Amino acid sequence: MSDIEPNKMAELMDRLATGGYQSFTDGEKMFFSLWWFQVEPNNGGLHQFFFNDSGAYSGEVLVALERIGANQTADILRRAMAFFPDNQVPVGILERRRVLCDLPDELQWDKLSDLTTELYQSEEGVANLFESYTKSHPKMFSGESRNDARSGS
Repeated sequence: MSDIEPNKMAELMDRLATGGYQSFTDGEKMFFSLWWFQVEPNNGGLHQFFFNDSGAYSGEVLVALERIGANQTADILRRAMAFFPDNQVPVGILERRRVLCDLPDELQWDKLSDLTTELYQSEEGVANLFESYTKSHPKMFSGESRNDARSGS
């Protein structure tokens, strides 16, 4: 999603292990969740996104997609999330996997596969939209926002 992506993700993964997701700023949460949404579906589709740890961030991904104006991609994710009870993807990995694996095969494989194909065919350019968003909201993605989060301001 950007030239600093590998270094930023390594830093965030270290912080995730020590301070948890709640230690991230809003900008870091957005970057982290969108990064995983780019990686997992591109590797193994929406089923893989939901099945793996990344699925815990489904709600955050949806909000981030809407914030950056990736409405087509948000709609695809929203339709995939609708396969879960009350449109809520469980945060806990064991519960999420149980719910996902209990879905009828038509939903779990065929429909999620169709939505994955839609995602692959989309020319919306989520990475470019995110980059534009970061440029128009520089404070949200600067070291200042990290310092503000630590100080509670």
